[in-house]
Order: sequence, then structure tokens, then C-alpha cells
Amino acid sequence: MSRISRNQFSALLLITDAFALFCLMGNISLITIAGFAAGTALQFIMAFPIIRFYSCGGGFGSKWVQIIYFVYLILWGGLLFAMQWDVSQFIYIPYSEGFRGKLLISGLIAVVCLYISSTGIKTLSRAAVIAAAIGAVCLFIVAVSSLFHAEWENFSRAESAAGISEEMMKGFVLSGGLGSFVVLLSMTKGKPMKNAAIYFLEKLILTVVITVTAIIVAGGIMEAADFPIVTAAQLSQPFPVQRIDSLFLMIFAIFAVFSIAVQTVTSAYLLGEIFPSFRKLRSTASLVLMIGAAFALHGTGRYIRIYSFAVAAALLVVPSIMLIQKKIIKGR
Repeated sequence: MSRISRNQFSALLLITDAFALFCLMGNISLITIAGFAAGTALQFIMAFPIIRFYSCGGGFGSKWVQIIYFVYLILWGGLLFAMQWDVSQFIYIPYSEGFRGKLLISGLIAVVCLYISSTGIKTLSRAAVIAAAIGAVCLFIVAVSSLFHAEWENFSRAESAAGISEEMMKGFVLSGGLGSFVVLLSMTKGKPMKNAAIYFLEKLILTVVITVTAIIVAGGIMEAADFPIVTAAQLSQPFPVQRIDSLFLMIFAIFAVFSIAVQTVTSAYLLGEIFPSFRKLRSTASLVLMIGAAFALHGTGRYIRIYSFAVAAALLVVPSIMLIQKKIIKGR
């Protein structure tokens, strides 16, 4: 794979983070913000083993590690498909409901992802920077508009029955893209520590801005909002003659495709490393497996603890073993 720049690395990952936040379900409160922020800081600390591993010149070469992350990326890609199905019904993207509708919209996304993945990680990363910039402009417009029409009492109206530990767990579940973080960090130019630190700082800022904006706009009706971020985008009216809905729909669709494309490219890369002779249909195989995982995981509960543990294992446990093995081999 070609090496990518720090900005491209952050853009690829932040698009996935933003899309996962768009699909956030349940109430958002100050406890949610605190839990997500603390979770992001904890994730950065947990990333130290993989940062150290790459800083010592380690490569992504162990077969068992490649298999573990390939399975992880397939499962996260499946969850992204499932999230997209749920939100698409709420924002009324027209498609037939049921198995046929899910298969149709997944097939359309897969076709676009196949085209994107065929151009390679370099082209995808360049396009991601443009998509992230457009999304940032949209977010800035909504955030500024919400400040001018802010109802600060919404912070007290928006309550959460969950504690900070539960909100941290929810934040971990929405951070499934950290599997791609581990893979992409190995092919990013510059120092791994600096690349990781900048990404997690940007992720923290993104999370706080989106969640605070949602509370300001939709805090008063949070109990009735299935997807509070989407509801906030629909209620925001930064322009007197046009609602933000159409712009948000465009960003939602673009980010959905890019998020799944990132998982497709990274999983196809690992599949090629696991089976060197299997080159032609790697992306197709990855997408088929993701769609299969989506049907298997859909309806099982999005915020169950095992997803949170899987993120922690991918970010901390597996890289720690990789680092220990490298030091043992080096000491011989």
C-alpha cells in the first residue's frame, strides 16, 4: 500500500467517527459528553503499545494479527451497514423496507465502494480530505447557527439515565474504526506518536462539537428523538429560506460510503497479505462478508458490552502482544 499523509490519515478516520455519531441512539447529556471525552482520552492512552510498536520499526506482518484485524474490520463494516439501515428509515431515504430493501441499498453502496477501492488507498485518502472539509463546513454552519438560537436550558432538560461508565462504553462501541487506525497508522508518513495524538485531539473536538450542538438544538425533545444528531440537523435552520436537511442528507450519504470504503480497503489489504495469491476479488469478498455480518448483527443490540471489549482488545491487547513478541525476538 502507498503511504499517506497525516491529514489524509485523520480524514479517513474522522469521517468514520462522524458517521458513527450521526447514527448515535439514545439521549445525549452532559454526562454523555464527559463519558465520550474521557473515553477518547483513554483510547489514546491504550494506543501507546501500537504507537511504540511502529516507532520501533515494527511492521504489520504477523499472520495471526492480520487474521484478527481482518475479522474485526469485517464486523465493524457490518455494523456500519446496519447503522445505515436504521438511520435511513428515520430520515426517509426512499427504498423498500425488509430484506430486499436492505440488500438493494447495500448493493448500491457496495458498487460505489468497489469503484473507490479499485483506485487504491492513495486516491481514497485524497478524496477523504475533500469530503471531510465539506463535512466540516456543514458542521460549522449548524454549530454557529445553533449558538445564535441557543436554548441553554436544554442542558438541564437533556438528562441521561446512564452513568459516565455506561456512556464511556457507548463511546467505545462507536469507536470501532480504531481497527482501521491500527492498520492505517503503519502506512502514514511522519512519527506515529504525533500522528496518533493529532487524530485523537481532532476526534475529541469533533465529538464535543457535535454532541453539544445536538443538546443545544434538540435537548428539549431528546426523549422523543431516536437519533438525536440527525434530529438536531433536521431542526437546525441556518438559512431563512432553506432547511439544512438536504445538505445533511448529502453529507450522511457521502460519509456512509466513505466509512464503509475505508473498512473495505483496509480489510482487502489484509486479505491480500493473508492469502498472497488472492488478489483480484479481495474487495468484493470483503464487502460480501460485511453485508453478511450486517444481517447477522442487525437487531442484536448496538451497545452491548462485547463490542466495547472488542474495541479495547483491538487497540490495546493485540498490539501489546505484538510489542512483547517483538522485544522477545529482538532480545534473542
